[in-house]
Amino acid sequence: MLDFNFFYIVVRVLYHVIACHAVNLFKAATESGSMSLTWIPLITTTVFLFGIGQVFTKKGTTRLGSPGMLLLLSFNMLVIYGGTWLLFHEDTPIGLKNTALCITAALLSAFGYIFFYEAVERQKISIVGVITAAFPFVTVVLAVLFLKEDLALLQITAIIIIVTSVSLLSYTPGEQKTKNKTWLLFAIFCFTIWGIWSVVAKFAIDRTGPITYAGVYALVGPLIFIPYWYFRSGKFRLTRKDVDAELSVSFFCIGSLFFYAALEQGYASLVTAFSNLYPFITLLFARIMLSENLEKHHNLAVILALLGILLLTIS
Repeated sequence: MLDFNFFYIVVRVLYHVIACHAVNLFKAATESGSMSLTWIPLITTTVFLFGIGQVFTKKGTTRLGSPGMLLLLSFNMLVIYGGTWLLFHEDTPIGLKNTALCITAALLSAFGYIFFYEAVERQKISIVGVITAAFPFVTVVLAVLFLKEDLALLQITAIIIIVTSVSLLSYTPGEQKTKNKTWLLFAIFCFTIWGIWSVVAKFAIDRTGPITYAGVYALVGPLIFIPYWYFRSGKFRLTRKDVDAELSVSFFCIGSLFFYAALEQGYASLVTAFSNLYPFITLLFARIMLSENLEKHHNLAVILALLGILLLTIS
């Protein structure tokens, strides 16, 4: 087993490199007068809430299962997203096309959540969290295939590193092969769908605003999650012991609102770069709160995945 202090140092170094690069980009943007400071505290809050929320996710999923977590997420979306829309929405028609764009983005995000919780139910959050956080590389690939954009050398390197890290993470000698393939398949589906979602959501929020998008999601999310819960399980019993589950989904919902607001205020490249820092929070707190110990090749894979995220951020 790799020494945790070494792993912690690597995580901190990668974190500071990403942060310093983002700060440099931010200085260049603010000096030109093209961007305000508002997005920084918004996305910082998102990173913290997502990172901590994922740690609570593992405890919650262990008790409620993925269907129960998705049902609980539905309730929180109705209350948090719906309440935000009721309090802050503007009575401005957005048109059928923009409504369809919001619905499409919400559907993609919702299906991504289903695969995320199914993966968490079968594997450590410190592994699943890193894989699913690598979704921006899917966005890069889509830009090359459909927008005919050229890949920089760093982006190509990042893709190779991320694919390698996923291969290492999928290798777990002590588990059955079927189980390995199942959680990995769900994780890959998750970050692929979220990679597509990030593009669609940007278009939707640019055209309708974060409040309207949240209002649409408050309806679309439960329409997907509740039937999934019913056919997958149909059982749900919430007790005081499930406070971890509630903290997890509420942190995700509130963190997402801050993310949508940051996406509207700042450059998409910078906002996405900062939002992808949440695995660092998850890894550290999963080690402290859940005592999750990774095998040597898993430690190496996590470091490689974080390095891939780093390269995508600075390229």
